[in-house]
Formats: sequence, structure tokens, C-alpha cells
Amino acid sequence: MASQNRSSRSSRGTVLLITLGFLVAALMVGGVLWTRSHLTWIKEQRGGSAWSLTYEARSVRGEDRATAVRYRHSPGQYETKQRDERLGSTTLPWSTEVVVNTGAEARVEVTPAGNGIASCRILLDGVRVVAQGASPGPGKPAVCDVITSSTPEKWPR
Repeated sequence: MASQNRSSRSSRGTVLLITLGFLVAALMVGGVLWTRSHLTWIKEQRGGSAWSLTYEARSVRGEDRATAVRYRHSPGQYETKQRDERLGSTTLPWSTEVVVNTGAEARVEVTPAGNGIASCRILLDGVRVVAQGASPGPGKPAVCDVITSSTPEKWPR
């Protein structure tokens, strides 16, 4: 009778351990799924959602120089207001990496020297072109602008 009692306890212990294992696994999976579905909300509450963008400018025709380059960016991902920068005479090609908050305007304007024609692009994470433009005529500025996605980590196609 004593060996049957031990076997019964051992069997109950095994069932209990298996049940606890499944419970822990279910809680972990549930936690991961909850976090994935609420990550956007968490970032929005934190107020630090921003996009990493690259502004580029090139000369299409004429001198490899711009008389002015203007661009807009967020000073930091936790600051809501944007800053406009203005550069004087600049050698082309030119590029810079900036941070722009979610739902904010990303903008670069390139004024070519003389009767030149310039082009510009805005790239997401240095790879995906999200805006591009060219001078509408000789000596006219090329303008690229886009409103960044207001949903963190999800830029529309």
C-alpha cells in the first residue's frame, strides 16, 4: 500500500509541474502579445516617438553648389517644437541625418547657384525614399516635404 501511495503522489506532482509549466508559458505568451498590441500606445504616452530621416541635395545641372539649404527637424525626440536650420553657400551633393517627431513636417529646400537645377530627397532610415523633388526651373529651389506618420514604427506604404 505504501508504494501505491508514493506512486500516486509522484503522479500528482508531475501533473502539477506540467500544469504550472503550461500556465507560465501561457502567461509569457499573453504578456508578449499584450505588449506588441499596446507598444504604440505606450510610446505615445511616453511622448518620445520620432523618425530618423536623411535629407539629401544634389545638383542636376549647373554648378555643384547651392546658395541656400533650409531644413526642418526636431531638436530631440522629447521636444515637441521643431527647429528650422538655414545654411548659406553649400557644396553639393549634401546630406544630413535628422530626427523628426511623429505627425510633424519633414522639409528640405535647396536653392541652386546661378541658373542651376537641384534635386532633393527625404529618406526614412537612410533607405526608403518618402519624398523627392527638383527645381521647377533654373535657379528655382527644389522642395521636398512630407508629414511623418503619426503612428510610431508604422509608416504607410
